[in-house]
Amino acid sequence: MTSSASWNHQNFSVPPEQLERVEECIDRLFPGWVKFVRKPDLIGYRLEADFNLGALYFRPTTAAGILHERLRRERRDETELGGFLRQLESIDPDFNDHTGILLPTVPEWEGCVERALGLERDRADLEVRVVAVLRPGDPQAPTDYLHQLFLRVGLLGPFRNTFEVQAIRPGS
Repeated sequence: MTSSASWNHQNFSVPPEQLERVEECIDRLFPGWVKFVRKPDLIGYRLEADFNLGALYFRPTTAAGILHERLRRERRDETELGGFLRQLESIDPDFNDHTGILLPTVPEWEGCVERALGLERDRADLEVRVVAVLRPGDPQAPTDYLHQLFLRVGLLGPFRNTFEVQAIRPGS
């Protein structure tokens, strides 16, 4: 059976005051992506030459800022809701909502791992946190051919901020 449907984009609503830092974060994590639109109310990246095969958008909304701040306050103040947010952060990242990205080569994936670790270490303002790096042969690795990097971009909010970056070992 053939289908004409395909995934073509994901959109993130972000606090307006964080849009420029989100842009810098994505530019640094994924330098191979093409930023094909940059307007005050929209930033768009193509993952492939054909943006119908995968695009990522970021749009500033005041409501996102209000929601993110209130959820951060709930988490900080040890409320019941804050406890659930902490639980989401502590479970296996593969069980959390996340955006999956397959890079074409293992060396490109390794470069992304290095960039993510560097941003986590050197650029706290970009709020990148490496959650897991799984290589074939690691005890937690689900397969003997899949490389997985799970990272969180806190600028996107306190949840639904996780990316899984993958590469497949050649010959698999």
